[in-house]
Amino acid sequence: MGRLEYRTLRENIADAIRMKIINKELKPGDRIVEAELANEFGISRGPVREALRQLENEGLIEYTRNIGCSVKQITIQDSYEIYFMRIGYETMAVKLVGGKISDETLARMEATLDKMKNLDVEHYDDVFVHDNEFHGELVKMVNMPRLYQAWCLLNYGSVISGYAEDLDKKRVVSRQYILHKELMDACRTGNTERICRAISEHYMKTIKHLLKEQGITGEEAGFCMDFLL
Repeated sequence: MGRLEYRTLRENIADAIRMKIINKELKPGDRIVEAELANEFGISRGPVREALRQLENEGLIEYTRNIGCSVKQITIQDSYEIYFMRIGYETMAVKLVGGKISDETLARMEATLDKMKNLDVEHYDDVFVHDNEFHGELVKMVNMPRLYQAWCLLNYGSVISGYAEDLDKKRVVSRQYILHKELMDACRTGNTERICRAISEHYMKTIKHLLKEQGITGEEAGFCMDFLL
């Protein structure tokens, strides 16, 4: 029997609101009213308020004085910061184990990679679920709860970044396996430098795509691109 995962009401409500944002039922700038959500979910306002605080920490919503809570507009600067920090956390984990990723961690990453290989456009949302599963294994392997918690706060900012542009979903789905297979191959080498470079290049490709979409360079945007190379 598989392990059952306990989830609080706050977590379930946060998931529901997050999916509304991802699916653009709630768009950037839209106000979020606690009372309306509480009524929709048939619960008190307490768990809704807690869920909104969680989403604020994730960077998906923001509070403005005299206005209240609204969906945050994710900018290219936000995306850059998210990926910049994910690179830092993941390469830190790799360096802490000296590049020697355990067989158990590699096996779980491989299992997630197999899921990516079989993805289709109909299940586009799973692109980001599997991405977080794959990269999360690199951070979890060092058994530092605070490091993993800090990394997790960036998860859904990354998801929203993926929805920020009018993407070719078919292309995104088809490239997931290829991009992560390259990173998987590097992880199997046990070479710290090669793995860290592969992680940086993996995220760099997304940053470059976002910059290209807006017709600007990293220098024009004020980004430190050398760190990602």
